[in-house]
Amino acid sequence: MNTYLSSPLVLLMLACIGIRASAQENYPTPPNGKHRLFYIQRTGNTNTIVYDANVTGKNAFKNGDPINIYWIRYAEDGSTQGLNYLQRTFAYGVKTKKIAGVGEYEFQLVCYSKKKLRLAFDAQGEPYAALNMSGRDMKLERIFVKIDKSTTFTLAPKVEYVELWGKDPRTGAAIYEKFIP
Repeated sequence: MNTYLSSPLVLLMLACIGIRASAQENYPTPPNGKHRLFYIQRTGNTNTIVYDANVTGKNAFKNGDPINIYWIRYAEDGSTQGLNYLQRTFAYGVKTKKIAGVGEYEFQLVCYSKKKLRLAFDAQGEPYAALNMSGRDMKLERIFVKIDKSTTFTLAPKVEYVELWGKDPRTGAAIYEKFIP
């Protein structure tokens, strides 16, 4: 069982973000974005956090600000909204570091600095977020966090499980990972 998402801060972050789960058929799928990396949904409501790449040219990310993060407020009116200071600083924001010489970034969610992701371009010039799960590389597409309903609105909600969906960057085969933090 993977435990890198089990810290109290990441549990709080995951409780506040949305991810689509197979058990959540009624959750909306965000429209495809030109530079979509992944999105997060969670139990509680259908509001979704979306992570898009800020691309400035062919295989180039916006220097110093390579990822655009925002809400799609499905539970309200479907509008988009930027993150507020607390969300950006403690839950949904990212810390990025440019990798010298390759035009890629290493990044992590601010609530959990132990697990690194990589922001890169594939052979077709499409941006993606990569992470390693159980020894396999994955192009991350979506995350769903199942939260115990009795703890949804607490500072330390109980996460029942986390699901991740993505693709193998070499073969395009679907990858799914579910774990209990």
